[in-house]
Amino acid sequence: MPGFTLSPRHRTTVRAIAGALFEHESGPTEAQLDAVVAAYEAHVGAVSMQLRPVLLLALDLVRWLPVLLFVAARPFEDLHVDERVRLLERMERSRFTPLVLAFVAYKTLLTMIFFEMPEELRAMGYPGLERKRWLRAAA
Repeated sequence: MPGFTLSPRHRTTVRAIAGALFEHESGPTEAQLDAVVAAYEAHVGAVSMQLRPVLLLALDLVRWLPVLLFVAARPFEDLHVDERVRLLERMERSRFTPLVLAFVAYKTLLTMIFFEMPEELRAMGYPGLERKRWLRAAA
């Protein structure tokens, strides 16, 4: 049985969401965004056949949100990163439940993926394997 792969439009949208969510002075890097998309694709490939279309439909909702909200006449991934950030902030504050659910679903999953990357753990000061040395000494 072949593995699941995201369509090009879904890959581009996940990448755009991650780029806006994790925008900071030095990143995210292209490699980090590629890793987020690959990890997301692996996650979606592992979910049930009933949940997968819902996740992809929510992704399409985010993709076309600028058009639906009359923010822009182009999809999410074609917006400048500052516009994407403002749109995600707007989704987070929305009182419209489907928007909030779509936002929370993607923010939660992508955040777990991104902040488990070794370079982000190092940037946050996580000691990596050094931590395990202290655990052994405490035992």
